[in-house]
Amino acid sequence: MISTSPNLLYLKAAWAAHASISAEHCKQSYDDAGITFERVNHSWIVRKDNTLVSTMPLRYTRHELRMGFLGRIELEARKAAAEMEGGLLRDLRLPENHGMIVELEEAMRHLRRRGSRALTILVGPSVLTATAEQLYAEVRVFLDAPRACLYAHRRGTGLLANASKRQRHPRAGTYGELASQVAATINQAFSEAFLTEAA
Repeated sequence: MISTSPNLLYLKAAWAAHASISAEHCKQSYDDAGITFERVNHSWIVRKDNTLVSTMPLRYTRHELRMGFLGRIELEARKAAAEMEGGLLRDLRLPENHGMIVELEEAMRHLRRRGSRALTILVGPSVLTATAEQLYAEVRVFLDAPRACLYAHRRGTGLLANASKRQRHPRAGTYGELASQVAATINQAFSEAFLTEAA
């Protein structure tokens, strides 16, 4: 059975492997990058610091290897995004007429093209009207490990000014746990915004 949870050990190793032969490291040797190859029949098993990160044909280019890393990373990143979205849908208590948008396909395009590690999730009013309560939140989820950055505001006023750094930049053991932390912080910020308005 295929796991629906992302393989976090793989994600960490694959992102490290990709980074070790990209950008300023594009000319670094595979040995210096900590990448090793083992021939098995008609393919190469590729490891980064003893973690399997890819399988390649006998003939390949460095670019194809990088793209191979990103292809498998995308599969795991989609699982991470699904786990995050499911947790937020379960735990977020949104005001009436507010919804959530997960910019998954845009994030996956940026991942494939530039190796971007971020996924944006937006929370806000479903319909903009002059009288509607307008609370906004943005969650920047990182797809290399369960961590995020949170922003929330109402009428241009930040709602997380009194939140701790741990609340604004949460880390967790899984993306499901991260979603629970993010939802708790947003729920509290939105709730306090309503209390302030009532006062």
